[in-house]
Amino acid sequence: MTISVIIPAYNGAATIANAIESILRQTRAPDEIIVSDDCSTDSTAEEAARYGERVRYVRRATNGGLSANRNTGVGASHGEWLLFLDQDDELLPHALESLSTTAETTGAGVAYGFVLLRGDGPQHARLHGLPWAVGEPPLPSQANFWWTAITTTGCALFRRSLIDEVGEFDETIWQAEDCEFWLRCGVTCRFAHSDTVVLKKHETAGSLGSNAAGSIWWRLYLQEKFLSWCAGRSVDTRFLGTTHSQLTDHALKRIFHKKAWRVLSPVLDRARARGARTHWYYRGVLTEKLLAVLRIKTSPSNLRTYTC
Repeated sequence: MTISVIIPAYNGAATIANAIESILRQTRAPDEIIVSDDCSTDSTAEEAARYGERVRYVRRATNGGLSANRNTGVGASHGEWLLFLDQDDELLPHALESLSTTAETTGAGVAYGFVLLRGDGPQHARLHGLPWAVGEPPLPSQANFWWTAITTTGCALFRRSLIDEVGEFDETIWQAEDCEFWLRCGVTCRFAHSDTVVLKKHETAGSLGSNAAGSIWWRLYLQEKFLSWCAGRSVDTRFLGTTHSQLTDHALKRIFHKKAWRVLSPVLDRARARGARTHWYYRGVLTEKLLAVLRIKTSPSNLRTYTC
């Protein structure tokens, strides 16, 4: 088994050395470390260069976002197994040993472990990455469909050949793009859990993962895309027990729960397109009118729309 650890970087000069050092401290060393730079304007390249031949640095020609940067890293790598480590995260010393052993002993295509999420203070620390997604297809997809069972790519080792089977990371998604990838993998291969904490991840109030409105919108996108992707490959999705119209209804419930008004209008548009005329739809229409009177935005100007 050969392993490539890829760090998708963008203006990560302040933190990337810690990420690289955590890889170099592994009890099971990777076969290569790649820093894929998405056109950083700081000293990310210089930080990577400090490690000489131990780290290979590649730079994209244009800024394309996280998914595009991950795909660039895949293209530059040679390992049979891949792990993507965010530039501000830290692998625990036994991570690769634990994940690779789990993958080899179970025959799984994806092996993941626990993540220690660190907030702004010790009181906010918590564990994520329960073994909900363990098992044969389509159970891993079912576990990742409504909520993210695999917190981040840094806690998961996956077989490179899955890229050929299910495709690369979707470069149009701005948030939860890794979950969409796990959904496709989850109807293709077995998932296993290493039952160990493999990653420390720092989560701040302003981080992308804490953006409720974005989370709701992109979750709806990846769910609809996954249903369409499965339909194009004759994959039976009855195990999910849902329809396109029910997905928009669920998104509206989350908007009210989180008070994420910024995506109310575009989700209502998706509900209309799907014919989802439910209690939550009509409640959303009334709330949209009220918020308009109060001059509260219900549709961001930079939101990317889609059709599925």
